[in-house]
Amino acid sequence: MRRLTMLLYLFGLPAAGKNYVGRVLAEAFGYTFYDGDLDLTPEMRDAVREERPFTDTMRDRYYAVLVERIADLRAEHPALAFCQATFKERHRRLIAAAFPDVVFVLVAADEATRLARLAGGNNPVTVAYARQIAAFFEPPTHPHHVIVNEGGRAEVVAQLADLLAWLAEG
Repeated sequence: MRRLTMLLYLFGLPAAGKNYVGRVLAEAFGYTFYDGDLDLTPEMRDAVREERPFTDTMRDRYYAVLVERIADLRAEHPALAFCQATFKERHRRLIAAAFPDVVFVLVAADEATRLARLAGGNNPVTVAYARQIAAFFEPPTHPHHVIVNEGGRAEVVAQLADLLAWLAEG
């Protein structure tokens, strides 16, 4: 499949598998993948460690940084998969305003799957914290696509292949 030149913005709840889907995009489809968590501020890292929700001020400063990061990455990597939970609709609108060609992809998994992944301990977000902050996630009202990440790699690859083929047609 021909690699499309675009920005795919992966978002969703903790442990839905955003990073996994981003790595699949990189490995199977040639996209550059970047995890926005790499740019979390020290204040935000402390909040996660202490299981405190992010404040609006923390988020607003952070998304200003992410817009710059995406712009820098796109200058060198025209096919970019960028991942960040992005709980608030206003921050998704901010990304869309900065990058009008963005394609939003909600990575979804049912609660039992997400919590089982978190219980595995390979995520800085704990089960208790995930349950607490899930209430702050605003379901998207903007155009987006959904990748369900509850099965194996083949299922994710097939969904991504279908999405990329559909985008290539449009």
